[in-house]
Amino acid sequence: MSSAPSPIHLDGTTLEGGGQLLRIAIGLSALTKKAIAITSIRGKRHGGGGLKAQHLTSVQWLSLASNAQTIGAELKSKELTFTPNALHTPNAQSQAHIQIPQTTPGSITLILQAILPYILFSSYHSSPVYITITGGTNVSNSPSIDYTTQVLLPMLKLIGIPPISTQLHSRGWSQGAPVLGSVTFTITPLQAPLPAFDLTTRGAIISIKATILAPASSEQNFRDELGLMFEKRGSHFFDTEQTPNIEISFQDSHHEKRFYILLVAKMSSGIKLGRDWLYDRRVPSSSSFSHIPAMIAKVSSDLLAEIEHGGCADEWMRDQLVVFQALAKGESRVDGGYRGAERVEMSLHARTAVV
Repeated sequence: MSSAPSPIHLDGTTLEGGGQLLRIAIGLSALTKKAIAITSIRGKRHGGGGLKAQHLTSVQWLSLASNAQTIGAELKSKELTFTPNALHTPNAQSQAHIQIPQTTPGSITLILQAILPYILFSSYHSSPVYITITGGTNVSNSPSIDYTTQVLLPMLKLIGIPPISTQLHSRGWSQGAPVLGSVTFTITPLQAPLPAFDLTTRGAIISIKATILAPASSEQNFRDELGLMFEKRGSHFFDTEQTPNIEISFQDSHHEKRFYILLVAKMSSGIKLGRDWLYDRRVPSSSSFSHIPAMIAKVSSDLLAEIEHGGCADEWMRDQLVVFQALAKGESRVDGGYRGAERVEMSLHARTAVV
């Protein structure tokens, strides 16, 4: 009787050396039913690395969904063996209403990133699946729920993924006093292979949307500074003969330390590019909001850099498209653009995903 094959070994310090490798690896392991063993988990992160609560939540859900055995699935663990049941087949009538709770504001969107490929590609269910995740919607070093709904999900629809809808019940923050939020995602699993996709033709910018979350008393400051920025740099966003289509959305963050801004450029092709900043520096104690010009300058410069290189996906989107390129049937192409005469290199996150 032949023994089970040895797990595929993955070094957690590879390239980016953070949670990206773990999220993609456990998702693909659950899908392909191939065992993996990850060592030095998040080995390049400050504080010693290891599994944080958000990573552990993803591991636990995927292990239950794929009937996997795990070794090392505990907080701060630096090694994990994940062995799916090779004979396990998802039941098309599996649980359609899923609750994934957290007790800390760990990133909701990073949990979604970890489990989404499995839900879409494993025949997990024949009808829409409703997943409610509790945790952080606006937390440091993670895609915000705003970026996810305005950029990621429309881009996934563009490449052929069935539309994914979101219902934001409440926001969860890491800034200020930590608070838990909740989001429900409605996901329709694929019933046929995802065809190869091609993101190589971008088109012209047709609109820019600014989303701001900040104390209510700062709203006019943001609107004034954005107006000045578009006055000075509008020609870099829009053609000279084009009437600028600019939308500004402001929401009260209900805390003096919570400042967030997202700028999204929509193209005639449907492609969206976005850059954002959850302000993570010292907030001035006065009501002058002297940091707002710096916030707008940084995010607008970041978005202009994405626009000027001519690519069809922003840096963070390329990170998240790689797994779908791997799972699509055939060769998919994503144009990352050029910086001068050189192609824009993938971020460490994206290169880690490719590895």
